[in-house]
Amino acid sequence: MTIKNIVLFILFLGFTNGFSQSYELVKCKNDKEIIKHFAYTLSYSEQDEQAYWVAYELKGENIGDGVERADKFVPDPLVKMGSATNSDYKKSGYDRGHLAPAADMKWSSVAMKECFYYSNMSPQVPSFNRGIWKKLEEKVRVWAKEKGVLYIATGPVLSGTMANIGPNKVSVPNYYYKAILFNNGAQSKAIGFYLPNEGVDKSILSFAITIDKLEEMTGLDFFYNLPDNVESSIESKLDLNYWK
Repeated sequence: MTIKNIVLFILFLGFTNGFSQSYELVKCKNDKEIIKHFAYTLSYSEQDEQAYWVAYELKGENIGDGVERADKFVPDPLVKMGSATNSDYKKSGYDRGHLAPAADMKWSSVAMKECFYYSNMSPQVPSFNRGIWKKLEEKVRVWAKEKGVLYIATGPVLSGTMANIGPNKVSVPNYYYKAILFNNGAQSKAIGFYLPNEGVDKSILSFAITIDKLEEMTGLDFFYNLPDNVESSIESKLDLNYWK
């Protein structure tokens, strides 16, 4: 192989690898501060002191025993104007709810450390964070093990009338969402979830909706890096049997 061909091959690998890692990314009209951490990317809302969205790739092979949970919540050093802090959540009555879950980051000490940044937290009602939200996170890991790789976008719905907490007036969302994509080149499936920030006694799939519907309810554009024909097809359909 000539030097020219070697260079072209390396560039091709870089392009395809970068593209394959970007399915999870989101378009938001409010995107102003995009922050890339080791294991996830987020779009930060300074007004709400939390992320509009957090996106990451979850590999089934990375789930299981790994590094210990950090439990060290710290401000995000990459947020230009400063993120929320411990004083915002202290005695607020709300949990510091992970958007990208700690259990999804056990494959790397860096990923685990960074998932405890306050930019990855949102004020969640305790019965929600420890209830249906936790169950959904656990189910997503089951799916990742079964299917190999999932592309995930998740976050709070930062619209409507919201309460706030702490000196930085961190918004308390009324709803949260997850958008989940499986795409291995031969098959593509997607599912959305839209959940109220409250304790609920319902099945996870009772909150499932199409990605098109989730985009309508959140104002976000999910999985925009997919080919248009694939994106259009999977976002308009919901195959609940596939996700049981």
